[in-house]
Amino acid sequence: MILQRLATSIRKQDWFTVFIETLIVVLGVFLGIQLGNWNEARADRARETALLIELKEEVETSIRATNQKADAIGQVVAAGKRSLDFMASGTSCGTECWPVIVDFFHASQWQPIDVDRSTYAEMRRQGLPQSREIIDAVEAYLATNDNLSVTNFVPAYRSRVRQLIPLDAQAFYWEHCYNLKDGAETYILDCPKGVTDEAARRTAEKIAANPDIEPLLTEWAGLMVSTPADLHKQNETAERALAVIDKELERRR
Repeated sequence: MILQRLATSIRKQDWFTVFIETLIVVLGVFLGIQLGNWNEARADRARETALLIELKEEVETSIRATNQKADAIGQVVAAGKRSLDFMASGTSCGTECWPVIVDFFHASQWQPIDVDRSTYAEMRRQGLPQSREIIDAVEAYLATNDNLSVTNFVPAYRSRVRQLIPLDAQAFYWEHCYNLKDGAETYILDCPKGVTDEAARRTAEKIAANPDIEPLLTEWAGLMVSTPADLHKQNETAERALAVIDKELERRR
């Protein structure tokens, strides 16, 4: 309608009306573009806020999982030390060989220590977060995890020692000496005996006599001995990242 009036005014050479109606058209287009940009910016901000909330939950979940893994790895190292002490002693375990076998098995446990970074990866794919402070904090946390990747391999000790433990003993171990709950592994020390004293003695002696076991276990336990402390340091960087994310979320409220 306004374009028809504008055309009529041009034919009549009513330049003042032409100017006013042209101004109205330009202003309308400008305001429409601005409103569209404002709505888009608001949607972008809402999307980033939702992703920041997901990122916070991702880091919090990783912190809990890392604490659980640090405890489990501490159990692995302690079992490895007891196993090495038993072999170094050269004494017989007599009728108390089942705990020795359990220690050898505990010491072979392994789990990956990678943290979940799927939400952060999606944010970076979208060019987010906009905050350089958040990027730096999360990158520092993930870099700490990357530096621990040297332990992210299945140890040779794990395969070798399990070749020497009878199948029935292994089946009993998984049923009574190991617990997995909500993704957290726990290794039980005082689990009941899974085989006869004689069978346990033969197995313990066979493991201790194998020339591969001591060097492989020494290597594995030596690699993992500092990992619990390193994981706690990793969580300190994760907590700093959380603080920065929380600050940004608070600013957006």
